[in-house]
Amino acid sequence: MKFSWLLFPSMIVLFWVFFKIGLVFFGGGYVVLPVIHRELVNNLHLITEQEFIDGTAISQLTPGPIAIIATFAGFIIANVWGALIATFAMFLPGSTLMFVISKNYEKIKNSAFAIKVLNTVIPVIVGLLIVTSWQIAQTTIENKLDLIVLITSFVLLVRFKINPAVLIISVMLLGILFKTLS
Repeated sequence: MKFSWLLFPSMIVLFWVFFKIGLVFFGGGYVVLPVIHRELVNNLHLITEQEFIDGTAISQLTPGPIAIIATFAGFIIANVWGALIATFAMFLPGSTLMFVISKNYEKIKNSAFAIKVLNTVIPVIVGLLIVTSWQIAQTTIENKLDLIVLITSFVLLVRFKINPAVLIISVMLLGILFKTLS
């Protein structure tokens, strides 16, 4: 694919959006889902709600699932160059931070300030996860069967500690079976 210089301004926007997302990409990938949703779907309208949900679902099948959504969204927005730029921008802040922290680890590992900051962030992360879950549920729960799948999945994950990959593959196969039978 040949790069068009007409895409350059949109590549700068794409880099900046994912760089900002990368700045808050800590505590697990799910923390950034509401940020990605707000920026790409609500604010900039670079991807649709359905593309966001599809990207989130597809990314669950890969290692490092939420980071993969940067690649997916970048590809949707600007093909291969967009995927490369979005992925690079998303990982740049965290990689830089890890480099700085690892060089100074002995100085900060027992810092009361660092421990307090990390302990304060945890409730925010929980709140972000709840918001993300609610946003995705509002868009994807369309009928009683969807609600039954949601509740059953929740119970299987929480009560019986079923492996999420097994659950995803099982529900996917059931969906294919029901679609074939109907």
